[in-house]
Amino acid sequence: MLDIKELSKAVRQVAEEKGLEPEKIMDVIESSIAAAYKKEYGERGEVVKCKLDEKTGALRFWQVKTVVDDTMVRFVDEAEEAARLEAEAAEKGDAQSAIRNPQSEQNDDEAKLPRFNPERHITLDEAKKIKKDAKLEDEIEFPLEAHDDFGRIAAQTAKQVILQKLRESERDSILGEWRGKEGQIVSGAVQRFERGNV
Repeated sequence: MLDIKELSKAVRQVAEEKGLEPEKIMDVIESSIAAAYKKEYGERGEVVKCKLDEKTGALRFWQVKTVVDDTMVRFVDEAEEAARLEAEAAEKGDAQSAIRNPQSEQNDDEAKLPRFNPERHITLDEAKKIKKDAKLEDEIEFPLEAHDDFGRIAAQTAKQVILQKLRESERDSILGEWRGKEGQIVSGAVQRFERGNV
């Protein structure tokens, strides 16, 4: 459990300093906790989301999978993939590889589709077993076990995500403020030069 009083005080303070909405900062905190959870307890490619109850401080985690079929992703057998990679490596060493054949062009088109990842995707048939009215590109949520104890590396990940997302939000806020003034002349005082920017 998190100390909600301290957290809400910190959120208000950061919101005032950065000129951002407190809801936006809570979203940043939730996404950083989700990143820490994924780092500590998740699998590679998994999409983890988090919701922080602002009254109790309880955390809820869930995994999101997108409903796909064979037109959206490519299903790859591990043995076939290894054989294909070996064949490509042998072909690159061959002097004749400069001449392209139609089969390699077909493989290029197939390679443009993302690879099926069971941590990120779910087939339409499997999704219909869980949710009767599932459609392609729907997102299905699977609850995850709640944890609130993270290691040093996961905590560092959360810190980096918070700093990055706050910078992005601050940049978007500044752009939004000045976007309507493009092409107008405004007066102001130069406070500092930073990497060629005023």
